[in-house]
Amino acid sequence: MPASGIAMGYYGGKGLPFFTTSFAGIKHTDETKKGNLAIAGQSYSIHKTIGTYGKYLIPLHAGAAIQHSLRGQAIFARVNPFRGSPKH
Repeated sequence: MPASGIAMGYYGGKGLPFFTTSFAGIKHTDETKKGNLAIAGQSYSIHKTIGTYGKYLIPLHAGAAIQHSLRGQAIFARVNPFRGSPKH
């Protein structure tokens, strides 16, 4: 998702907004404008598709994690990076 957003802004020529600043996009020339805008359009399509699927898959994933936790499985303890060394 971030990669497609970055490609969309950069190749579209609008730049990349980053908090209070923004990074400039690519400068279009007559030779490169068509190709760059094609990349930006394809990036937009990919970005939109991933967003649509993510809207459903992220809550489904979170719900499955909660369901495993309610079943008594220590799923959150296994993925916690601050828990220390694994106990075998």
